[in-house]
Amino acid sequence: MTNYNSEQLNLFTQPIAVTVELGCTVKRAAQIVDRSPNSIYEQLRKNKPYLRKGDTGTWQIDSTGKKDGSILVNVAIIYSPTDKHWRLA
Repeated sequence: MTNYNSEQLNLFTQPIAVTVELGCTVKRAAQIVDRSPNSIYEQLRKNKPYLRKGDTGTWQIDSTGKKDGSILVNVAIIYSPTDKHWRLA
C-alpha cells in the first residue's frame, strides 16, 4: 500500500494569502500598507510584486493591469498558521 501522506499539502502549516482589496489604485494600496506610492511603483515597474513584512505577516501587492492611465493592484496579506500571531482554534 502506498503512503501518500508525505506528498499531501498540509493546509494547517502552509502560508495563506488573504485578499484585502482587489483592483485598487497604487495610492490606495500605499495607504493600506502604510508606505509611499513611489516605493510600490518601483517594484511594479520591475514586474515584481511589492512585499513588505509586517507584525502579522507579509503584505503583497501585485499589478493587475491599467485602467484610465492608472495601475491597478491587488493587495493581500500572507500569513503562516504556525506564526505566533495566527493560531488555529
